[in-house]
Amino acid sequence: MRKLHLIWSIFLWTIIIAASFVWNYSILKSNNQDVVLNKSQAFFEQMLTTRAWGSEHGGVYAPITETTLPNPYLIDSLRDVVTLEGLQLTKINPAYMTRQISEINEKYNDIQFHITSLNPIRPANKADLWETKALNLFEENIPEILELVKNDTVSEYRYMAPLLIENSCLDCHAAQGYKLGEIRGGISVSFPATLYLKFMKERMFSYTIIHFLILAFGIIGILVFYRMQKKYYSIIKNKNAELIHINSTKDKVFSIIAHDLRNPFNSILGYTDLLVSDYEILDENQRKKYITQIDKSSKSAFDLLENLLLWARTQRDKIEINKESLNLNNLIAEALNVLLGIAKKKSINIDTDISGKFFVYADAFTMKTIIANLVSNAIKFTPENGKITIDASQTSEIVEIRISDNGVGIPLETMPKLFLADQSISTLGTNNEKGTGLGLVLCKEFIEKNGGEIDVESVMGKGTKFIIKIPVYTKQTT
Repeated sequence: MRKLHLIWSIFLWTIIIAASFVWNYSILKSNNQDVVLNKSQAFFEQMLTTRAWGSEHGGVYAPITETTLPNPYLIDSLRDVVTLEGLQLTKINPAYMTRQISEINEKYNDIQFHITSLNPIRPANKADLWETKALNLFEENIPEILELVKNDTVSEYRYMAPLLIENSCLDCHAAQGYKLGEIRGGISVSFPATLYLKFMKERMFSYTIIHFLILAFGIIGILVFYRMQKKYYSIIKNKNAELIHINSTKDKVFSIIAHDLRNPFNSILGYTDLLVSDYEILDENQRKKYITQIDKSSKSAFDLLENLLLWARTQRDKIEINKESLNLNNLIAEALNVLLGIAKKKSINIDTDISGKFFVYADAFTMKTIIANLVSNAIKFTPENGKITIDASQTSEIVEIRISDNGVGIPLETMPKLFLADQSISTLGTNNEKGTGLGLVLCKEFIEKNGGEIDVESVMGKGTKFIIKIPVYTKQTT
C-alpha cells in the first residue's frame, strides 16, 4: 500500500463514518419526530372523541360553580336549568368542554389545548400568529402541522389539525355561514420540548462518542495494516534482492567454474597426457618444463578454488566475524609468511615500514586474508626486481594501512569495477599469472564486515596503492 493509498483509505473511512453519523442522526431525528407526532395525534384524537360524545348528547349539563360558569357565547334556551331539588345546572357544549379539559391537562400534564378559529365566536379563541399560519395552510389541504417552536424562554412542540363542520355543529355555526364539511377552525396541542430535546442531545452525544471511537479504531487499523503491509513488502523486496544476489552469486560461481577453473585443469591434463604418452622420448629439461607448468596450473586452480569457496561462504553469511585487539605488525607478518617465497621468485622486495605498535579492532582470519590478497595482487602486477611497500598510520579512531607497488597500474576505466562481483576483472600478471577476479571483491566485503573502508589510487606504468581504514582498538570498542 503506497502512501497515497493510505491517505485515500483514511479519507474514505472518514467519509463512511461521517455518512453513518449523518444517517443515524437523521433516523434519530425522524424517530423523535414520530414520537412527538404520535403523542400529539393521540391527544388530538382523544379531544375529538370527547367532543363527539358531547355533540351526540347535545351537550352535557354540569353544576354551576366558580370554575364552571354559564357559557355566555352559547345561544340556547336550555343553557341553564334547575333540578327539582333546586340544583342549578349549565350546558357544557363541545367548545366549552375542550377548554375545561385543556385547563386540567395544563395543570396536571403540562399540555395545553386551544380550540381556535379565524372567525371565533368567543374572542379568547382567536388564533395567534402560529395558529393563523396553520389555519391558512389547512385551506391549502395541508392535513396537519407539527413544529418545534423556540423563543428566549421556552421550547415547545406545537401541533394543530383542522376541525370540520359536522351536523351537530350547524346548530351553533350555521348562522355564521358555515356548511357541512368546511373547516371551522382547529385544535392546537402544545407541550414542552425539553424532555425530547434532552433525549436527542444525550443520544447524539452517545452517537458522537461511538462514531469517533469507530473512526479512531478504523484509522488505527488502517495504519497498522499499512505498516504491516509495508513491512511485508519490505521483506518481500529484501527477499527478492537476496534471490537476485544469490542468482548473481550462482551465475558468477558457474562462470568461474566454467571458464577460469577449466583453463588450469586443461593445462594440467594436457601436460600430464604428454608426460604419460611421451615420457620415454622426452629429455629431462622437457619433463621438468612440463612438471613446472603442471605445478603452476595446480597452484592457480587451488588458489581459485579457495577464493571461490571463501567468497561463496561470505555470500551465505557463513563466515563468523570475531573482533578482538590485533597487533598490526604480527598480523602482517603472518599474512606475508606464505607470500615471501613467491615474491622472491620474481625478485620483488616487500618492505614493511611500520614504526611503532598499532592495534586494530578486527577479525584475525579476515584481516590476514585481506592483506594476503592485496599483497598477492601487488606481486602479480609488479615486474621482476620491483618493490612493494606496506606502511601504516593512526588517528584516534582508525588505523590506515597502505599497500603500494611500482607495478603496471590499473586502467582508469577498470577502477569502478574492481570491487563488483558481477563485473570483476581478471587479468594476467607480469609473468602471465592468472587471477580469480574475486580477490578484491573478498577484500572489500571483509573490510566492510570489520567496520572499515577500502580505497585505491593508481597511475598506469607507475604503480598502485590500496588504502585500508580499520577501527583502532580502544577499551570503548570492546
